[in-house]
Amino acid sequence: MPVRLLLSGAAGFLLAGCVVQPHPLTEAELSAEAAADRQAMFAGQEPLTHPLTLPEAYARALKYNLDRRVKLVERAVAYDGLTVGNYALLPKLTADAGYLTRTSTDASSSQSIATGAESLVPSTALDKNRVVADLTFSWNMLDFGVSYFGARQQANRALIAEEHRRKVAQNLLQDVRGAFWRAASAQALGAKVNAAIHDADEALERSRLVEREGLRAPLDALRYQRTLLDLLHQLELLSQKLQLAKGELAALINVAPGQDFQVRIPPAAAMTYVPLAQPFATLEELAMLRNPELRELSYQARISVDETRQSMLKLLPGINLSYAGNFDSNSFLVHHWWAEGAERVSWNLLDLLSAPAILRLGRDSEKLADLRRQALAMAVLAKLHIAYQQYAFIGDEYRRARDLSRVDHRIYAQVANRTAADAQSVLERVAAEVYAANSELRQYETYADLQAALGRIYATIGFDPEPAHIELFDVATLSSAVDYIMSSWKLAATAPARPAADPDGDGSDLPGLEGLRRSLYVIPRDGR
Repeated sequence: MPVRLLLSGAAGFLLAGCVVQPHPLTEAELSAEAAADRQAMFAGQEPLTHPLTLPEAYARALKYNLDRRVKLVERAVAYDGLTVGNYALLPKLTADAGYLTRTSTDASSSQSIATGAESLVPSTALDKNRVVADLTFSWNMLDFGVSYFGARQQANRALIAEEHRRKVAQNLLQDVRGAFWRAASAQALGAKVNAAIHDADEALERSRLVEREGLRAPLDALRYQRTLLDLLHQLELLSQKLQLAKGELAALINVAPGQDFQVRIPPAAAMTYVPLAQPFATLEELAMLRNPELRELSYQARISVDETRQSMLKLLPGINLSYAGNFDSNSFLVHHWWAEGAERVSWNLLDLLSAPAILRLGRDSEKLADLRRQALAMAVLAKLHIAYQQYAFIGDEYRRARDLSRVDHRIYAQVANRTAADAQSVLERVAAEVYAANSELRQYETYADLQAALGRIYATIGFDPEPAHIELFDVATLSSAVDYIMSSWKLAATAPARPAADPDGDGSDLPGLEGLRRSLYVIPRDGR
């Protein structure tokens, strides 16, 4: 009884030790993890101690943006999976060794099937303790075929991961372009807008005082106040929208939240609109060839085809070839070392019943992949068409906004001069000042929208903005490389000047600028 209780207690103890219980992270562990993550997020980055240019913003986004880093690691994981899949194509070489023991002798006797009498006294041909080992080389031809198509599928998944990386980089530069110009607008006009808001608030108080003292018709005073309040509302909304763009830009280039930095604002004369010079059909062709989402679905179609082939291959008989070297220390054996080989064929004939269904599934899967690609191609062309029209519409809107800003500034100058000579009231001067600030703010905002529309065209077409091996470049070198690549997208009707380092003009002598030849299409310069 005590032994039974002891065994029961031991069994209960072992079972309790094998049960896994959930253990939530403690606050100390979460705090340490958060501190480590925060340090790793900004580790190894070049400090931003000077005004940020647009090419440098592109370079910092490509080099430091965390979303892009995730896609880079996902691509590395996909290629690692391809390497593992290739190793699965190799034959198997299995080594096995062990020590065998038993408490009693492995002995047996024989019995006559005719008389039932014992025909052999109990005997053994096996030691109680022995060592065995073998080294087996085997190759299953069916498994090889299945693994081959599995490796092909993994290769296409690696290419899909590459397209995901391209898409993130293209969308990243599109977002950086819009955020940079909005941040530049806020920085350029911040002082003017704040001064206009301050003067407008004072003018509102004066207008209310004039209304209370009856120095002006009440209806005129109220109309003035309403106009001024409406302008102030628009001014504050635009100002808030532009101010938020700096935080958005900081996140895109992976600058720590709260860190102050300045952007280098190009001169106003460089902020121009250049219509697209090439026909829309050219852009459509480029989008169909280069868009990463379309390429992804093309690779998905390949995967579907290989999946069908893999399923059909599993219906065939499996042929297994093996050759092994063996060792057994049993003292009763005449030969302790020997080799043996085998060829075996196995076939589940009932699997043939599923062949029609597998073929039908394969055809439907391939058809579905083609239809998905065609539907996405239509969506891409529609997106390109919309972006193309938006660029033209916003370009016209920008020209109007720029002309309006110039007129409002001239009006403000005239009113300010007349107010200084007591020919106009202070209220009219403040209203003209607010109009001028509001129209200039709209001009900058419209230009930011114009750049965002151009960025959408680039992203939809699928232009690759980054050179190869950017991890080897510092920010300054990467800025120059990215600016060179992107400037080749903005070509007008004339060909670009050939760099001194590239005498034949095909980009082949510029190390690291992969795919530059394919990027030389006629896209206009955006005013820079």
